[in-house]
Amino acid sequence: MNELVAGVDLGTTVTKAVLTRPDGTTVAFARNPTTWTQTPGGRLETTGAALVADVLRTLEDAVAQVEDDVQVTGIGIAGLAESGTILDAHGRETSPVIAWFDERGATELKDQGKEFVADFPRRTGLPVGSQWSLPKLLWMRGAGIRLDQTSRWLNMPEYVAYVLTGERVSEPSLASRTGLLDQATGQPWAEALDRIGVGPAFLPETRPAGQPAGRVKQGAFKGAAVTVAGHDHPVAAIGAGATGPADLFDSCGTAEVLLRSVPRILTDDERSTLVALGIDAGRHVLPDHAVLIGGMRSGLVMRRVLALVGADDPARRDELDHRWRPDAPVGDALTVVGAAMHDNDVTLRIRDGASPDLLWAATLAHLGEQTAALLAAVNSVVGEHRTAVAAGGWTRMASVRRAKAGVIPRLRISALEQPGARGAAMFGACAAYDVPLDKVTRQFLDTADQADVTAGAAAASTRKDNS
Repeated sequence: MNELVAGVDLGTTVTKAVLTRPDGTTVAFARNPTTWTQTPGGRLETTGAALVADVLRTLEDAVAQVEDDVQVTGIGIAGLAESGTILDAHGRETSPVIAWFDERGATELKDQGKEFVADFPRRTGLPVGSQWSLPKLLWMRGAGIRLDQTSRWLNMPEYVAYVLTGERVSEPSLASRTGLLDQATGQPWAEALDRIGVGPAFLPETRPAGQPAGRVKQGAFKGAAVTVAGHDHPVAAIGAGATGPADLFDSCGTAEVLLRSVPRILTDDERSTLVALGIDAGRHVLPDHAVLIGGMRSGLVMRRVLALVGADDPARRDELDHRWRPDAPVGDALTVVGAAMHDNDVTLRIRDGASPDLLWAATLAHLGEQTAALLAAVNSVVGEHRTAVAAGGWTRMASVRRAKAGVIPRLRISALEQPGARGAAMFGACAAYDVPLDKVTRQFLDTADQADVTAGAAAASTRKDNS
């Protein structure tokens, strides 16, 4: 019997699963679209049952690629953080799962009063906005969805673990994205709970990533140890090996994230300062660590620009990528409005006569300026990084790699395409074999099935190809 561990990354757009041997050797990978439904009013939501089905189908697709008999011994589940569901006293889901970028709840949060709104960033490490669970819960209560002392809340990776094992747990990095956690104490924020009419048990017992929530009770994966690995971004940093206090992780997806790990809990003043600078400051998947997350909609902007210039198919995109030069004059050919992490609308303003090459150069220049500003904000509080790792689909473009290398010092590009799923598998191995994360990390790094390349080497290769 072939023993394997599984890592799941339940993403907003795609659900991914990787199977590895306990030493980290990758055996199979599968992906499927994540299920959402658009309501007549243009709102986006789903159900917990639909997302559980997505996860199980993707795991089964990965297992189907393995010729030998398979026993999955551990499953780590990471994913989107702010979306979740309410459970009643009988453990049944009683609410829709609202997409994190859906704007429901923005007004309700601002209506909580000047003092509460002012204290929100200091308590939670999050800016005032609609992304978090609390605004959605305020909206649900106003819409007549029942919330009382028997209600419980599970973020979606936690809900998947609950359906598989029957156990309800709260993972700290996910709880940090609810707007219900007092970051200073690591306990539920009583005043926020009062606003939605629930008790302190609304968030279940805390269970750190790597500790088993329970074992799968039935089905193809019966007996596998299940752990909630946590919020996808810090889990991806684990998968990419960027976990030290002086490491910077750049996750290059639709929403680009710059992430730093801090081996202590931040003060209220530090959280307030960081949020004012555009940095979320919450709990890491690593115990007794804080995580700083600065984000922007880089992937969304690049995708829209490529579509505008007719380069959204691979061949034309590669041609545009090949022609890019870091010294191209961009002037005011393109203006981007609203590309920060918490902006739901991104506006592109283009001047007459701007060529596709010029627009692409202007796009990368604009995103480079945003990256530099976020780096400066993080560095002002925790100091400059010593090493930096970038991973994700957009790093496959040479122009993106070289533009990033010009802004982020000491950057190397990881060839890992799915660091989130791999990081979740690492925690799955911890849960299955009761081994510490540092040992698992060494094993997974030793058996990584790809070689990282430095950004400088990538840039040199590109210059040679272009000459």
